[in-house]
Amino acid sequence: MAHLSENNRPLKLKQLLIHNNDELSEAAQNFNDVCVVILPSHSEEDAHSNIGRLIANIANRLGSEATLITLGEITDLVQIQAVIPSTVRYQHWIAIKRTFPHQTDNRSLPNYHFGALIHTRYKKSLRHVKTRIEYTYCPNCDKTTKDYGGKKHTYHQYGTLMSDVWRDIACELDGDLTPVITRFQDLFGLEPYKELLALDCRLMDYQPLPFDDNRTPDWIQNFNIIRESAPQYSLFSGNNEQKTPEVRLALDLTDQIINGDCLEQLQEIPDNSIDFIFTDPPYNLGKKYSGYTDDLEVKEYFNWCDKWIAELARVLKPGRTLALLNIPIWSIRHFLFMDTILQFQNWIAWDALSFPVRLIMPAHYTILVFSKGESRNLPGLVGESGQTSVPGAPLAFDSLNPLAEGYCLRSSCVRHRQMMQRDDRGPLTDLWWDIHRLKHNSRRVDHPTQLPPHLMYRLISIFTRPKEIVLDCFNGAGTTTLAAHQLGRHYVGIESSSKYCKIAKGRHDEIIRGIDPFRKVERKLTAKNSPVPRLRKQKYEVPKKTLQLEVRRIAQELNRLPTRAEVAQRGKYPIKYYDNYFVSWGEVCAAARTTGMTEIRNYSGNNNSEDKGSGLGVKQLSFSLDERNYPAQEG
Repeated sequence: MAHLSENNRPLKLKQLLIHNNDELSEAAQNFNDVCVVILPSHSEEDAHSNIGRLIANIANRLGSEATLITLGEITDLVQIQAVIPSTVRYQHWIAIKRTFPHQTDNRSLPNYHFGALIHTRYKKSLRHVKTRIEYTYCPNCDKTTKDYGGKKHTYHQYGTLMSDVWRDIACELDGDLTPVITRFQDLFGLEPYKELLALDCRLMDYQPLPFDDNRTPDWIQNFNIIRESAPQYSLFSGNNEQKTPEVRLALDLTDQIINGDCLEQLQEIPDNSIDFIFTDPPYNLGKKYSGYTDDLEVKEYFNWCDKWIAELARVLKPGRTLALLNIPIWSIRHFLFMDTILQFQNWIAWDALSFPVRLIMPAHYTILVFSKGESRNLPGLVGESGQTSVPGAPLAFDSLNPLAEGYCLRSSCVRHRQMMQRDDRGPLTDLWWDIHRLKHNSRRVDHPTQLPPHLMYRLISIFTRPKEIVLDCFNGAGTTTLAAHQLGRHYVGIESSSKYCKIAKGRHDEIIRGIDPFRKVERKLTAKNSPVPRLRKQKYEVPKKTLQLEVRRIAQELNRLPTRAEVAQRGKYPIKYYDNYFVSWGEVCAAARTTGMTEIRNYSGNNNSEDKGSGLGVKQLSFSLDERNYPAQEG
């Protein structure tokens, strides 16, 4: 798939095949541009334990303006971040799709991605050029994979901004990585960089390397203390269900929503009694929840997390699974602790675009999956899941049969594919792109970080059988327990907010009465996840699109973005409409900042061969405000 890096100057590529530590150290010494280190796809155990220190050593040798990119397997990248020196700044974890899913057995999902860990020697935000990924088109209806609706005038005619989940290219770590390397050449093609140094370590002889623990980040040092304080949790073993006693929760704890502190309430649950645990904890990002804050100091936050993770490990049955959702950098830290008391199964990369806050769009959310001892065969992979869907789920969604890449979600197209019995399904792996966040307030309740129910339909279907017990110790407004209830599982939800407990209980009552708790309902909401203020509901005398296109017209006259005063003076519509209908002046100027696009394939602006890169050598393309080759109207 093509990408477009705007106003860039592709970096000159220098490739070196590395055989030993000395060659690697010498190549990295005082290098001050972009350095890419390529690790082997499957390292030996002794090499795996040494890779983190090896990359840390390289990071310390690079120049003060250098960018370091490490391509490797998930477990290696985690170990690298664990020991990377504090003189280096973590910037991104990019999930990159494999050419083919890798499956070993039915105890874990097939692995469909490896990673690129990006660090810089400088402390500021990552320096790179704006890069777009070309639109994809549904093979059934020939329209863009995403339905852009009435906002097409605010999008670029070539494609959308690149995210930190790369599914448009597919490579293998032990194969040809040219598309990935080329993308980095273009992405970092700006001053002061001139060269990309690719250090191929896939045939390297990994030798022991000394390392100074004083250079490790504070949060890892704190982890070492916590790990040593809980050695009793490292002895879990076994998944032989014939020999494991069946432990059930006390009757008064099953199918319950419990209001209280998670640590206190977990202590009331017996050992080895829960079949599946999902948790989506506060991310420590300052969200405004009801009844508690989300702004602990980092050490205090992880100290607290380690305690409830250890409790979850205690109550989990042998052979069963704990799944934890978080952002990649926090997931690395959770991985390090969980790996001392549980057994790693999967790093599920959920492509779930969040609020756009930078030029590399934050879409990579991690679901860490660990089992207690060796996992049983996953029910969803061996046909033991029973009921896996509910009538209210999206039309194109299937819990265990994901939508294949490239197909759109338009209802008319989905119905046509079903009528024609077209196979639009893809493999179930650890890379998820067909589950989307809730976009409409009519499907939300008054909670700032509500998850889509079909995320839980899939997780519960993969990891549980009917009538097994599902636990969520940060149950919020009840998405986990509600999905479990709908799928015929028992549930236990723990939540510290009495407000959210009341909401969840009311929604469980709706299920009992035959009402879908995730249906569309007009509600008055006060909670909000993004920093953008919510506008009051109102009738628009002039469509917002018309107003934005008017600002584009004015921008073309001025050859720059207009001010509020200039729109008031030159525009056809009263300035009060702009003040009342938009949350910011940036939104007012959204159409003036770009070209506009169409959702229909073969439009010349999208498929002009001079506009597109091949993924192996991308041509520069920029658009000025006075260009007129974009659609003025929708369609």
